[in-house]
Amino acid sequence: MNNPNIPEAFTSVMGLGAQKQYIKGGNRTLNLVLAVLFLGGAALLVLYGVYEAFNWSSYGSAMVTSKLTGPLVFAGILFLLGAWAAWSTYSNWNKGLMIYDRGFAYRDRKGIQTWQWINVTSITAAITRHYTNGIYTGTTHVYTLLNNQNEKIVLNDSFKKVEDVAGIIENNVYPILYERAAQAYNSGQTLTFGPVAINKGGIQIGKKNYPWTDVKQVFINNGFVKVSKKDGGWFSGASASAAAIPNLKIMLSIINQVVGVRAG
Repeated sequence: MNNPNIPEAFTSVMGLGAQKQYIKGGNRTLNLVLAVLFLGGAALLVLYGVYEAFNWSSYGSAMVTSKLTGPLVFAGILFLLGAWAAWSTYSNWNKGLMIYDRGFAYRDRKGIQTWQWINVTSITAAITRHYTNGIYTGTTHVYTLLNNQNEKIVLNDSFKKVEDVAGIIENNVYPILYERAAQAYNSGQTLTFGPVAINKGGIQIGKKNYPWTDVKQVFINNGFVKVSKKDGGWFSGASASAAAIPNLKIMLSIINQVVGVRAG
């Protein structure tokens, strides 16, 4: 791959094989424009307020205050928006991710990190749908990656279509993590997925244990992992937030394919 749009930092990465796909992070240009507009607007409002206060200064301090208050309030709001846009521009300026044959490289303002697929230990997804007065207003995505050195990378909506980016990583890591988990389960070990643990005896959510012989299905409902009983209904208190469970797909696959209990 010879692409002039790829930062040089990624071309010098060694040990991950051939480059496959570059994903640029952050809408830097838009954030920069917004920062300039908001901060410039705040400055103009302050100047306007001072000008109006000066023109009315002969009518007393009460009039000066009334002429200043409105512009300063709106200027403060614009300043906060501008500061947010400026920080977003700064924090995302160098952000990008390169997919290689054997791993990926992630760069932000702190530098570049290289991760091999075999060293990734967990992926946790927190996907939140937002509603205002019952009207859907958007979805935020946060994917937290950990490796065997206890290093962490957080991917969020500063990447366009971040769910696709996380999906690429997960597809490469899934076979490795699944094989490890299946072997550990078959050897009699307890697998821990955040607040959920499974072994050959059953499933534990929080402090409650349920034997597999009593479990009909483990499923996701409204962002929570729940356990239903074979005789109908579901176990009281048997739920955990899906956003708190690392390697959720691995856990559900082990339950479905190895344990023999329906999961999904």
